[in-house]
Amino acid sequence: MSPQHRAQRRSVHRPRQMAGIALVLCLIALAGVMSSGTADATQENFGLSPSFVGAPYFASGSVYGANFPDPSVVWDPDTQRYYAFSTATGGVYVPVMWSTDLVTWTARSRHSIVNPNGEYHDALPDPSPTGTTWTSNNPRFPDELWAPSVAKLSGNGASAWFMFYSLRVNQEGKRCIFYATSQTADGPYTAPSPMYCGNRPMGYIDPQVFVDGNKTWLVLKDEGEVGVAWSAIWAREITVTGTQSVAWKDADGTPNGWFTPLLQATGGWDRGVVENPSVVRLSDGVPTLFYSGGLWNSDEYSMGIAVCGEFRFSWTPICTRVGTGQIMGRRQGMKGIGGSTAFRGAGDSIYLANHYWDDRFEPNYPVNQRRLVVDRAYEAYGGLVFTHDLGPTGVASRSGYVVLSPTRVLDTRQPVGVASNRALEAGEVFALDVSSQTTATTTAVTMNVTVDGASAPGYITAYACGEPPLASNLNYERGSPSTNQVTVRVNNSRKVCFYAQSSTHLIVDMQGRFDSNVSAGITPVTPTRVLDTRTGASISASGTIDVSIVGRAGVPAGATAALVSITADGAAGAGYLTAWQCGDPRPTVSNVNYAKTLPSGNGAIVPLSLGGSLCIFSQSRTDVIVDVFGYVGPNGQRLNISAPTRVFDSRLSTVVVDGGQTIPLQVTGAGRASTGSTAVEVNVTATEARAPGWVSVFPCSFPPAPGSETSVLNLVAGQTKAAHVVVPVGTAGPAAGQICLRTQNPTHLVVDLSGGYS
Repeated sequence: MSPQHRAQRRSVHRPRQMAGIALVLCLIALAGVMSSGTADATQENFGLSPSFVGAPYFASGSVYGANFPDPSVVWDPDTQRYYAFSTATGGVYVPVMWSTDLVTWTARSRHSIVNPNGEYHDALPDPSPTGTTWTSNNPRFPDELWAPSVAKLSGNGASAWFMFYSLRVNQEGKRCIFYATSQTADGPYTAPSPMYCGNRPMGYIDPQVFVDGNKTWLVLKDEGEVGVAWSAIWAREITVTGTQSVAWKDADGTPNGWFTPLLQATGGWDRGVVENPSVVRLSDGVPTLFYSGGLWNSDEYSMGIAVCGEFRFSWTPICTRVGTGQIMGRRQGMKGIGGSTAFRGAGDSIYLANHYWDDRFEPNYPVNQRRLVVDRAYEAYGGLVFTHDLGPTGVASRSGYVVLSPTRVLDTRQPVGVASNRALEAGEVFALDVSSQTTATTTAVTMNVTVDGASAPGYITAYACGEPPLASNLNYERGSPSTNQVTVRVNNSRKVCFYAQSSTHLIVDMQGRFDSNVSAGITPVTPTRVLDTRTGASISASGTIDVSIVGRAGVPAGATAALVSITADGAAGAGYLTAWQCGDPRPTVSNVNYAKTLPSGNGAIVPLSLGGSLCIFSQSRTDVIVDVFGYVGPNGQRLNISAPTRVFDSRLSTVVVDGGQTIPLQVTGAGRASTGSTAVEVNVTATEARAPGWVSVFPCSFPPAPGSETSVLNLVAGQTKAAHVVVPVGTAGPAAGQICLRTQNPTHLVVDLSGGYS
């Protein structure tokens, strides 16, 4: 695209400048004078301008969820409200809306100052100091405004809300920084004043305030220069000089008029563009820079992150990217995520405001729009996890179990349950809506979770949204499918969240649910082996075997489903196992994914036929082992689901669990399952296995004789693998409230508890 066409589009849709060559960083004395120019006709009039093609009118006092590019959000403790601002849209220079929950947003009510379009709810009715800036020939909106941000600042006995923003100042499209003030967060902001222009041909945009103790910094983006420099991010200290004025402050040896460089664009994923900078200190005290990179109207536009040194003058950039810097570009229903603003909200929690494009359409107007999304940032898993889905409130009610026919509810490869067939990004939180498979009384669901096509080793954590727990449900290797059963609480919207450590496809099959108004429950039994084809004939490729359950392992007539562990061993080729109720059509789901010759297993809750059996299909010829751990029936126990809690991790002692060693583990009491629980749901992970072998879980009160153990995990050397299991708990004596784990060969073990039965 030629520079002329680039400038022409800039005036309507805010594209981003990208230079053609890398910048050899040399600090420039950033000083300049505001310039004025003649009007031109590049601002298109779309009716109630300024707006974007297809964006609706920003109506006073109405709930709004449409076009909102370059969002900036602040928390006002005086009004107990959040206020969001964006680039001009919908009939106002600066739309402002408020929220108490960061989900539902309401446009500001009318005030007493009218903007050029005749509207009385503009947060900045007149952005330009008289005679100081270029104006268009659009009488409704003579000024072009971008990316406002707001902060409450104090100093020299004065306190006010300050709005910083950029305006176009000449015919060529140069942008400069201005500010205005108000005594209330939602404005109207008045007394517009020039702040900074500099000597870049395209100027500076995206101002954001970073309040750091007793110092205040203004962070901004240098637009760069075509053929000379890519864009960059800078900062300089400011000070409040009055209720309507701020000024630059040079301290700590800063040369007069000079800025500190934070980050320079590269030719990687950011394609020469870094913008929308904002800085917060995380719990470790390190200043962290959030920014956006890439072309604003592309799928690749993303949020970035860098960690910074102390904010003081430097000749070289003080911020360093975390990895490549890119941390979030796509999520379910969203792509081109950016325009980032980090802020602290109620309770001092950290949030990220972004805009995004609907991933069903190309990222451009008029078909698509950029909408606001606000995520809570949680410090978890050694990094940051972002989610806007809230966790459940209150304690889940004790619930009985409802057996469901196995149903595939998500497959990102196909796609099933999603609009596009993309893998989850590394670090992404995917919220699965299970409302169509559940009821208003559902507290938890049981699902079979599979990953496929992973780009790197990693793990999946399934949880009830909100704050991620220190737990995992499924570990996987690059390229290899891996499966595990999970039982997880649902949130108030009946969603379940999945955190993916590395990029992977995700497949979820629903098996059942726990409802508080259901009396049928689960009865654990002492783990018992009911099938082992290694002592007879293997299942042939595309073959099916009928496994009788009722009357064995303590499972009575009337049981509607069985809790089993199913293992494939010695397979002739890669494939999968499917378990289902005999007599019904085989469902399009899988329970176990296996590789050639290697053992692989998984838990399942499988409906039983009227004759009390379940069927197992195998894609390839393989041996199959089935162990029974319990059953579902009218007189079973009900589940008290909780957030996953890590109750054991041998890695913390650096000593592996030795071969043949039995580990007793207390799973009831303070911070664990309720005292008196007769069984628990646990996820057992083995890692760094020293040799091939199995892991067995059983009630400490009834230990199996050596050589007669059942298995929940079958391992090869060096493998990391997880299994979900319901296991009875000791009820009396030294074993009260305990379960036991035994390993065939040395390995580390990790145990996460998700609930107890009573």
